[in-house]
Amino acid sequence: SVSSYDPTISANLYNDHTSEQLTNFQVEGVSIYKANTSAANVSYNQAFPTGSSVQIQWNNSRQTTNGIYDYFSPSYSSTVQVVAQQQLLAGFGLGTNLRFLRIAKTNQKETDIAFKAQVIATVDQIANIYWDLVAAYDTEQVGDRSVAFATDTLNTARQQFKLQAIPEMDVLKAEGDLATREQDLTVARTNLELQELYMKNAITRTLDDPILDEMPVVPTDRIATQIAPISDSVKDMINTALKSRTELQVSQLDLKNRELSRKTARNALLPELDLYGVYVGTGAAGTQNTKYQGSPITSGLPTDLGGAIQDAFNNTAPEYRVGLSLQIPLRNRIAKADQYRTELEYRQSQVYFEELKKRIRIEVRNARYALEQGAARVDSARKARDLAAKTLDIMQKEQKLGAGSNQQTLSAEHDLAVAESALVTAETAYEKARIELKRAIGSILDDYGISISDAKSGNVGTPAPN
Repeated sequence: SVSSYDPTISANLYNDHTSEQLTNFQVEGVSIYKANTSAANVSYNQAFPTGSSVQIQWNNSRQTTNGIYDYFSPSYSSTVQVVAQQQLLAGFGLGTNLRFLRIAKTNQKETDIAFKAQVIATVDQIANIYWDLVAAYDTEQVGDRSVAFATDTLNTARQQFKLQAIPEMDVLKAEGDLATREQDLTVARTNLELQELYMKNAITRTLDDPILDEMPVVPTDRIATQIAPISDSVKDMINTALKSRTELQVSQLDLKNRELSRKTARNALLPELDLYGVYVGTGAAGTQNTKYQGSPITSGLPTDLGGAIQDAFNNTAPEYRVGLSLQIPLRNRIAKADQYRTELEYRQSQVYFEELKKRIRIEVRNARYALEQGAARVDSARKARDLAAKTLDIMQKEQKLGAGSNQQTLSAEHDLAVAESALVTAETAYEKARIELKRAIGSILDDYGISISDAKSGNVGTPAPN
């Protein structure tokens, strides 16, 4: 157990009246002995983190009686007692006695880290939602261009049919292709509206504002405009992650708490050996009883309470005591059980800490591999898109020269739309892989210019990097 290190002062004031029937008249000279006692007692207690404690008591009393053999009435007494104690084995040391305070401070740090982890999760979620919005926006643009091209192709086919240059079947195929493109565009637009709703829900407190509900969300960033090469090595990324990941920081703090409990449990197995010292100063005073009928007595004591207090503090009648108190539990099974439990919890925390480091290493490597694979997919998708664009340009030129057909041109345009959609998908996956790598190495807040102090206050004071 740990005492409170806040000092306490207690006071006790009372007035007591007692009456006692005496069977022996010669004791006090009266058959009913009456005493009136007034007391004023003050005590001060203070414990220290080293395992020591100090107790100071100051007791004062005044008593009057009706006894004819009591020399003083009223009589006064004042006592000062100082008791100092220091634990030498069990309960000794700052680590044992300050463990609850240190654990509380560690728990406060864990709370701050948990808040940071929540901010990281929120930023990660919103970043992924944003790139889904960008992907939906680009997909809608691809669909819009595809519908515009299909419309132009249909108009051209109708004019050629009027001139009997192509059969009616080509016009019907162009109309069917336009209907398909319009359906794809409708799906892309509704998906864009849904992604806009997700973004509004993520960055606003409420969606009850009708103006906000109708306002479009236009992304300002483009997907993977330039794929930057990864300069940091996997080893450097892992080292950064081991320093920055919040779950690892929480595990380290928990391991620190377990270590404190472990040391305390070991300390509790020791015998209790206390070194203590006591000082007592007393003072007495009184006024001669007017009813006194005993033999004459000469007293050098003061006659008032002030004199008794002075004698209590001026070392007139002191008492000193210094000693050791030893208590040895023969079995101490409760302390042993606590010690086994804390050892087991500490080992479990160590194992979890090492498993967490291994998991973080794997996450960083997987995120790095995913980013490299995403960059390769983007490069391949861009080449496919460029090839489809060149093919469409050739088909359009051949059609103008009369060597190609509308269906060949429509097929080439369809292939271009598919290639552009595949490129949007690959670029979105690449951007999300970048976000995952930032999260895995624990740098996502720094990369986006987010300060935890700004997050706590709700006021953004740090501009985000470009």
